[in-house]
Amino acid sequence: MFRKAGHLFGRALRETGQALDRLGLTVSGNEIFKETFSRHRSIMNLYDKRPVIAVDAFIAPSASVIGSVLLYDRTSIWYGAVLRGDVNKIRVGPVSNVQDRAVIYCTDKLDSGFSSEVDIGSHVTVGHGAVLHSCTVRDECVIGMGAVISEGSIVDKGSMVAAGAIVLADTFIPSGQLWAGNPAKFVRNLTEEELASIPKSAEAYADLAAKHSEEFLPYGTVYQHSEKLNA
Repeated sequence: MFRKAGHLFGRALRETGQALDRLGLTVSGNEIFKETFSRHRSIMNLYDKRPVIAVDAFIAPSASVIGSVLLYDRTSIWYGAVLRGDVNKIRVGPVSNVQDRAVIYCTDKLDSGFSSEVDIGSHVTVGHGAVLHSCTVRDECVIGMGAVISEGSIVDKGSMVAAGAIVLADTFIPSGQLWAGNPAKFVRNLTEEELASIPKSAEAYADLAAKHSEEFLPYGTVYQHSEKLNA
């Protein structure tokens, strides 16, 4: 409650300062504040819920990482993607990528008793426009473009969900399988070549993200938490 009150008071002071700044510019005949510019924030706290981001993670400038989100080493969140940890926690493991316009969010709790957090393992690829809701995706999986993973579902290690597939709530996809369709169903077991390609694809995306990140200053937030421990 005190954190929220402090946040609201701080916001009021900032808005007052902005109003005074605009008044002063108007009086001096300078109306530069009327120019249109983007106030989008790629990384946003929500009261006491703060993203924790590794220093070598990449977040595209048009992406949104909000609230209780944990991004491990060499993760990449691409353009237009949204990770909304406002209700519960989202974790994205090392060398995993969330591609353009994908959406990841949580619910408060599930009637099934399964975890309502989103837990994504290492070397996972979440394709363009996919939607993940309160689910678990274990290591070395591929979630295809436009696929939907509904609440309470578990995608086990080394599995693929085809593009456009709809995985219904509380579904378990066993390791090494390909599922497709609406609703998603078992299609076949993955080949050895397909299994080997999954971590290679994730590594390639991590390398590509490193090139994109060279355009921006590092913005990891882990140091903030280490400072608290040393205080």
